[in-house]
Amino acid sequence: MGSGASVGRETRDTLHLEKVIYSRGTATPSAPTLAEDGWPRGDYVQGKGGMKICMFEERISICRYFDAQSGMWLLLPLHWEMDTDFVRHKVQQVMEALPGLVDQKEVAADLRQCNYDVDQVITMYLTIFGDTVSQPHEETLLLPELNSFRGRYEKKQIVEDLKEKLQFKEKEAEDLLKTNSRLTQESQHLSDVLQNLTRRLVEQEADKQVVMEKLRTLLSHPTEPPGKASVDPHDLRKVRREARELSTSAKLLRSAVSRTLTDVRDQLRDFSAKAELMSQRERQAQVEVEEMRSLYHKEVLERKAQYNKLLEVQGNIRVFCRCRGPGGLAGVSGCLDVPSEHELQLLHRGAKKKFHFDKVFSSTASQEQVFNGALPFIASCLEGFNICVLSYGQSGSGKTYTMVGPKNQPGLNIRSVRELLRLCKERENITYTLKVSMLEIYVESLYDLLSGNPQNEVEIRTQGTSVTVPSLTQVEVKTDEDIVNVMETGGKNLYITSDKTDVESSCSHLIVFVTVEVTDGVCGFSTQGTLTLCDLAGSERVSKTQVRGQQLTETAAVNKSLMALRQVLSALKSNTLHVPFRNSKLTHLLQPSLSGEARACVFVHVRPELRNIAETLNTLMFGSSLRQIALGNAPQKKSPTKTSRTEK
Repeated sequence: MGSGASVGRETRDTLHLEKVIYSRGTATPSAPTLAEDGWPRGDYVQGKGGMKICMFEERISICRYFDAQSGMWLLLPLHWEMDTDFVRHKVQQVMEALPGLVDQKEVAADLRQCNYDVDQVITMYLTIFGDTVSQPHEETLLLPELNSFRGRYEKKQIVEDLKEKLQFKEKEAEDLLKTNSRLTQESQHLSDVLQNLTRRLVEQEADKQVVMEKLRTLLSHPTEPPGKASVDPHDLRKVRREARELSTSAKLLRSAVSRTLTDVRDQLRDFSAKAELMSQRERQAQVEVEEMRSLYHKEVLERKAQYNKLLEVQGNIRVFCRCRGPGGLAGVSGCLDVPSEHELQLLHRGAKKKFHFDKVFSSTASQEQVFNGALPFIASCLEGFNICVLSYGQSGSGKTYTMVGPKNQPGLNIRSVRELLRLCKERENITYTLKVSMLEIYVESLYDLLSGNPQNEVEIRTQGTSVTVPSLTQVEVKTDEDIVNVMETGGKNLYITSDKTDVESSCSHLIVFVTVEVTDGVCGFSTQGTLTLCDLAGSERVSKTQVRGQQLTETAAVNKSLMALRQVLSALKSNTLHVPFRNSKLTHLLQPSLSGEARACVFVHVRPELRNIAETLNTLMFGSSLRQIALGNAPQKKSPTKTSRTEK
């Protein structure tokens, strides 16, 4: 297409450019000049000098350049084409629309295939890779191997191909086993036929020997003296005829047996060859199956490692803050403000104090939104990690609502077990067991809430590096109904009291253990993880609650255990050599879930009323300090724990 035709298409998106060519060795070309119609007339390509370029419109628009030596318009290489303003502008449009793309050459190649239609290229990427390419790739700069959408897509395709090959090889091995069984039956049948023919041959030979013996006796018998009876010639001819018939039958039988034996040998030879071939194929199939299992196992471990690295970058301990509303009380003014989902402001003594958390949930946040914040950590329990979820705050701040919740809006306890059960059912080729235990810590005593006698006290046992509670009741759950029944049974046995800050205040810590055992049927490996859900008692000052007698003892025990928890977390924050886990039953029991090889999620709860500003400030400072704690990276697999209970 000539230059006049290309310049005339001003209204088309695909531009037809004609540019002046410079030979190598000429003076350094200047910037492209513009003709009267506004189109560039010359361009400079790195390593080639100035070139004459024109866009041809065939089935699709093709960018070509004029080669002076051959006198022909040749296809412009992709990396040269990317230096043109037109293509560079199109590539920039695609990259801005899809921040997840990082390869400009790949985008330029796709633009060439799509006739330089930017909308078509964007639609193609979104159709193939989904919303992954729409995400900014700042995370890709940190972890390129984790955020490469194309790598994840290709690995997923590899896993699917491996699964299909594995199914095909298993079917082929099953067919070979059936063929082997059929050939074995045929060989057994031929052996029986050969045995019958051999028996008949032996019988015929025996009959022949008897007849021949009689014949020899008759032929060798001396002539009878006169007057005595002689052998009847008719009988003698009859005997000879029978002898000849027996001899003929014996020859025919011998020939038939010989042919049968030859056929049997040939069939046995073919059977041996087929059996050997089948054995080789079976061994080859077994080797391929093992290789595919190994590749599948390797892919699963790599996918888990990538997921674990992502969680480790986000932090192995995450802190969320949830604000409770004023509850419709008249004349109540708030001291809290939530300017963003990661920041909370406290109005204290005329100044605003800012506190930052991984997520701040306002009073309007739903139970589902709160659960979604901890969902990534809870789901990693299936990979063999020990996960701990703590609910901390003053009495009446909503801790139990977050963990237990009402029937129509269940909290983290029921939602977590339900989600783990759903994830296990969705996975293919695995077997799983989900068991739930519930424990109460009341005045430094432990009680099994699911036992037949929840008043019996149980004790903690330490075996090496593991902490267990012997005889702790474990109930296996398989359905949503099982989950609800277990939680209701434990909730009925929980000790409840009241004080001036809360009508139904729990003066004990409620801990729910969820043990998950998963076995992969393809790879043959198994994992065991424990999810610990802890609803802590309220952190209140004795002077404010104004309790007396037994309630004073209960409050003192709660404050002592919470102080021990603060000391443990402070030691973890300071990375000291000794962490005082044994200062209380609470921290001793939580040691496997708070040690250096676990993951933790902490929900701190605050109330907005001005009269609670001291407790609110204390809770916010405690939660803010937790974000500086870094737990270990490696997963730690634990065995299920069990216990019993004594009279409270």
